[in-house]
Amino acid sequence: MLYLMMDKNAKMNLVKVGFSDGQSNLKTRRKAYFSYNPLAIMRSSCAGSRTMEKTCHGKLAEWGCSLSGTEWFIVPNELFDKLYKSGLSVFYPKNNVHFLEKFPWDA
Repeated sequence: MLYLMMDKNAKMNLVKVGFSDGQSNLKTRRKAYFSYNPLAIMRSSCAGSRTMEKTCHGKLAEWGCSLSGTEWFIVPNELFDKLYKSGLSVFYPKNNVHFLEKFPWDA
């Protein structure tokens, strides 16, 4: 299962695509991210593999730049907005994407 994490702060738009072994592991990962970055949201998830995760990382590196020492990428506003609206379907349009969380200001 793939998941998309997003964090928008005053200085940059951050996104992360990760891989999880399943729904229960996804919840565990969400809790772990919340403990060190409570402003990030888990925006969407869909079926996927580690190979698909690497493909997403490659595209994010093309479209933005990696945040040194992390699995997060800095992306331009336009891409961040597109990822927020479309979730992981930006990478895999034929996959059934589940939207999980919204930013507080988008309630």
